[in-house]
Amino acid sequence: MKNSLVSDLSHVLRELRGMKILLHVGLKRDSVKGKIDLLAGCDDGSIEKYSHPIKALLEDRLPTGRFFVYDDSVRFDLPMGSGGIAVCDSTLLVRQVEEWIGGRNLGGQHRPWATGYWLPEALCGDLATAKTLYDVTDVSVRFRELLVPYPVSLSKSIARLCTDEIKQKLSMLEKLQENATIERELCLSDVTSSMVRLAFARSRRYLRGFRSLEQQAHLLRSEDQLIYEFALKLSKRKRVKDMVSKIERLL
Repeated sequence: MKNSLVSDLSHVLRELRGMKILLHVGLKRDSVKGKIDLLAGCDDGSIEKYSHPIKALLEDRLPTGRFFVYDDSVRFDLPMGSGGIAVCDSTLLVRQVEEWIGGRNLGGQHRPWATGYWLPEALCGDLATAKTLYDVTDVSVRFRELLVPYPVSLSKSIARLCTDEIKQKLSMLEKLQENATIERELCLSDVTSSMVRLAFARSRRYLRGFRSLEQQAHLLRSEDQLIYEFALKLSKRKRVKDMVSKIERLL
C-alpha cells in the first residue's frame, strides 16, 4: 500500500510545471510502516513559490486527502498513508551540497519538526540513498557522484567543527555557577549532540538526524563507538564531572 501511494504521488507531481527531480527519501523509506518523505527539486523554486500549485494539484487529483503547508514542505494525510513533500530549488541544492563538501555552512539549524536540530549531513544522507522517482536533468546522478562514498573532506570539516564546539562548551561548563541550571542543561545538550555528530563524521557514516539513534549507531566503527557511548552516558546526566573529564582526555 505504501509503495502504491508513492507511485500515485509521483505520477501526480510529475504534472507540475517546473518539476525537475522527485526523490523518495528518509531513513525508514523501505519500511512498510512510517511516513512517506519526498523531496521535490523545482526550477527556480522554493516552498513559497510552489506550495500553492502543489497543494492545488494534490487536492484535485487526490480529493480524499488533507493537505497543508508546514515549514519547507507540503504535508499530506491520506487514507493510504501520510507524509510530506519538501520543496527546494534543484540547482541551488547541488550548489549547497558542493559548499558542504567544501566545509562551508555546516552548522545545524533549529527546525520545528527536528529533534535536536536539522543537520546538513542528514540531507546529504537522504540524497546519497534516495530512490529516484523522476529526474529530467540527471541531478540525482550528480548527487551520487558527490556523496557516494561519504566524502573525506566532509568528514574532516564536521569533525573539526564538532571538536571545536565540544571544547568550547566544556570550557563554558567549568565557568558556570551552580544555580545556572538552564544554561548548564543547554550546554550539556549541545555537547551531547556534537559528540554524536563527531562519532558519525569520523566513521564517515551519514547521521540521519537525532531520531532512531540506537538503530543508526550500529553503523559506527568500533573506535567511534566510544564517543557515542560517552555521549549516551552524558545524556543521562549521571556523574557529569567524571564524564566531562573523560571527554576532555578523549579529544
